[in-house]
This record gives sequence, C-alpha cells and structure tokens, in this order.
Amino acid sequence: MRPNLSSTRLRHGAAVIACALLSACAGAAGSPAITVSDVHAPAPAGPNGAVYLTLRNNGDGDDRLVAAASAVADRVEIHESTMREGTVSMRQVDGVDVPAGGEAVLETGGSHIMLVGVRDDLAEHDTFELTLSFATSGDQTVAAEVVPLVP
Repeated sequence: MRPNLSSTRLRHGAAVIACALLSACAGAAGSPAITVSDVHAPAPAGPNGAVYLTLRNNGDGDDRLVAAASAVADRVEIHESTMREGTVSMRQVDGVDVPAGGEAVLETGGSHIMLVGVRDDLAEHDTFELTLSFATSGDQTVAAEVVPLVP
C-alpha cells in the first residue's frame, strides 16, 4: 500500500511546528519576564519632566533597563538622584538593574526616567507612550499617565 503523501506532509509540518514551539518555549523559560506598573509622569512645569514606575522581574534571570524613548520629548534618559551634603544632584546613568524575582522602583529622589525637551503640552490625565528597552527582555511600550505636580 502506498503512503498518502498529503497526510505525510501534514505530520511532517506538524512535527516542525511542534519542534519550533518547544525550542521557543525552552528558550523563554529562563528569560526574565518584566512587568511594568504605576507608570506616571508629573505634569512638567518647564521644558523637562520625569517618569516614575515600578519594574517587576518575574523571571529567573537578572535583567536591566538600558534605555527609554518617547515621541513627547527630544531625548529620554535614565537618571539617578542622590543627596550629598544637603544638596540633591542628578546624573544620567547607563541603566537600572532589575534582579530575578525582584523589582526596581523608579521614584522621586532616586532613579527615574528624564524627559528632556518636552515637545507637547502635557496636561493632567493625558497619556503618552513610553518605550522601555531591556538588556534581555527587549522592548516594551507602556502608557504613562500625566498626574498633578505635587510641590
């Protein structure tokens, strides 16, 4: 009896797809899974603004926020604020670590995302897109809500 070529092709195709899915899942199992929450930006009082958020790494490998981008600003940088001798200073850093099973909170007085040269008039309750780039997890685009500036 001669084999049915169409059923042989179907089985072969299904086997190829199954192998591809298993390989993709096996590679993803050890990869960090970053969730982003509480994304907010105080309404800018001038040409620059900040974005604060929480990064949670649900994966079993460390990751790092290495860049951010948004169409609402000329540049988007990762900054860190420090207090020294009663004076707050801010400097650009090359990233923020997000440990496996842990989180990184970007907040006032610490690490944050700086919007340099805000192009749009951002008013309370507006939202804008912010793309976060991670060393391992790749890019993730989130919505940032503009909140009142608290003195």
